[in-house]
Amino acid sequence: MAGRTGDRLKRAQRLVAVQEQMRRVAEMELAATRERAAGIEADRARLLSALASSDHGPMLLEATAKRLRHLATEATALEAEAAAQAEAVRERGLARKRAEALSERRAEDHRRAADKREDLERLDGIAARLGRPGTSLP
Repeated sequence: MAGRTGDRLKRAQRLVAVQEQMRRVAEMELAATRERAAGIEADRARLLSALASSDHGPMLLEATAKRLRHLATEATALEAEAAAQAEAVRERGLARKRAEALSERRAEDHRRAADKREDLERLDGIAARLGRPGTSLP
């Protein structure tokens, strides 16, 4: 029983570590997506600024409008991806909390099993002493 609870505890602890790694990866992916979205917004702002300050604005209007539409589409896709990744980060955090709770339960099981073994060893010692002539309870 002791080996089994120890193995369960080790597996639960490994699960916590894996869940933490997965959460960190999800957070990094979310940060990268948000950074790409900020880059797109900066491109959009530069295009609008260049268009506003250019004497050739009317000639560049169609190309700029097309580029702005493309950037808007890309930004929308990135916003949706960021939302999905934010949800993944949240789910990873919850999974980590569940794994930690499992690990804590396994640690408690392991502690109880060790306590039970110690109690049984003490009882065996008392029983062995009582079985010998001339000994009494402590």
